[in-house]
Order: sequence, then C-alpha cells, then structure tokens
Amino acid sequence: MGLGLATVLASNNIKSVVTGSIPNSAPDLSLPVNNLMNLIRMQASLGNEDQVPWYYNGTLYFQKGSEQPIPMIKIEGMESYKVISQEDGSYEILGNMLTFFRDLDSGDIIREFKNPFTGEVNAILPNIRRASIGRGLNISTMGVRPTSFIEKMPDDPLILDWTFGPKAVWLHNQTAYPPGLSAPRMQRMTMFAPLKEFLDKDLLSLSATFTSTVLMPWLPWMGMDDIEGHTLWHAAGVKLESIDQLPEEYYKRMMEDYPELSRFNLKEDTGPVIYE
Repeated sequence: MGLGLATVLASNNIKSVVTGSIPNSAPDLSLPVNNLMNLIRMQASLGNEDQVPWYYNGTLYFQKGSEQPIPMIKIEGMESYKVISQEDGSYEILGNMLTFFRDLDSGDIIREFKNPFTGEVNAILPNIRRASIGRGLNISTMGVRPTSFIEKMPDDPLILDWTFGPKAVWLHNQTAYPPGLSAPRMQRMTMFAPLKEFLDKDLLSLSATFTSTVLMPWLPWMGMDDIEGHTLWHAAGVKLESIDQLPEEYYKRMMEDYPELSRFNLKEDTGPVIYE
C-alpha cells in the first residue's frame, strides 16, 4: 500500500467547486482535461522522465476497537512514478513503493517488533509495491483506476477538489481501491504546490508536497487477524528531483536489499500488483 501518494495512486473523484482566492489566470478546473493535466503535474510529470520519486515519513498507529489510537512504529518510504502516454489520450502511471519501519523512540530502522497486544515478537516485512506496463494506473478525463480493474470501475468525469491560497494551491483527493478488498480501507490525502509554479503552464512538473491519513486492516505480519480493529497511518512527504536525493541511510538499505525498486524496467512483467 502506498502512503501519501502517497499515494495518490488511485484517486476517487470528489466533486467540488474550486475554492479560495482564484487568480484570473487559473485554468478552468471545471473541465476534466484541466484536472487531468494538473493532477499529473502535481503527482508526477507531463515530461518523459525516467521516474519521478517522492520521499515520506510518518507514524503508524494501532486502533483497537473504539479505543484511543496508540502510536506503534515510525514509517519511512519512497514512491516513484513513471508516466506513459496512451494512444487514446489517457496515461498509465507505473508506481514503485518501498516502506521501511523505525523504532518509535530511537528512530532506528528495525526488522522485528514486540507487539503490545499479543506479546509476540513479529518479524517486520517492508511494504512493497512494484508495477510494470499494463499493471499500473490508468488516468484519463474519466477517472483514475487500476489498469487491470478499469472494466470493473465506472467512468466518472475527473473533477477534483482544488483550493487556492495567496501563495499555494492544494488538492484534496481520495484513493479509489479495486473492488473486493477487506475493510476498513480509506486514504485521504492533500497535495500542495507553489501557486506561481501552478500558474506557469510551461512547467511540466510541480515541486509538490503532501500529507495523508490512511485507514487499513492489520498488516499480515502483525498476527492480529482475530483482534477487532485496524491500523491508522499518518504521513507527509515531498517530491524529489532524483532518486539519489533520498536520505543516505534509507537509500543505502534500498540499494542493498531492493535495488529493483530504484528504477523501472519497461521490458519486464512484474506480475499482478497486490493491493491487500
């Protein structure tokens, strides 16, 4: 599961009027095509970059029943996107994602965790997603949907929720997951960009940031399937200019353990993307 982009990887259409102090030179965001182009500029790039990476960190919480959420562990991750234009005018966005976990107090990267609810010491598995051609997301004026599920998710004109401030513009967005996944499952995310950049139609990619809150079932490695509750994630992050701008410790572990996630191999089929 991607965080933040977070994504942003599969966005539900939240119908909204554009709010805030709207400049005269702003694009007409009642038109799906303008939502499409500016969503791609925020999330990735309209250019032909090899990849557009993001870096994020945050906290993962336990939410047992209706009890107060308990901070469990720190998260640190990378998502990277490759945008491929399609003959029908849509785009396919491929996404790599790798999330590591850190100790809540020391901040050290950890590979096991003592679960306070079960008393067990669990081996921690990183969150990983890798997509190849035909296994990414289709973005068009009729919505954002996983390519392999596009026939099962209805067309819906892409009209998103934008707000203009004096120096920034931001986009509220919500993930649309494929049908049939276990509940609860929700991601609500906001991306920000400098207003001056947003209004510059010649800029293919914006220097964006994001913040996101996610509800998901327990992760498989937690061993908590028989306990009522779920996880709550909060993260924030920033778009990078290149993959080697990731923090040194994170980058080193990625290249040692998961180097394939640092790039896209368009000739390789990675197999079905796992959304659970």
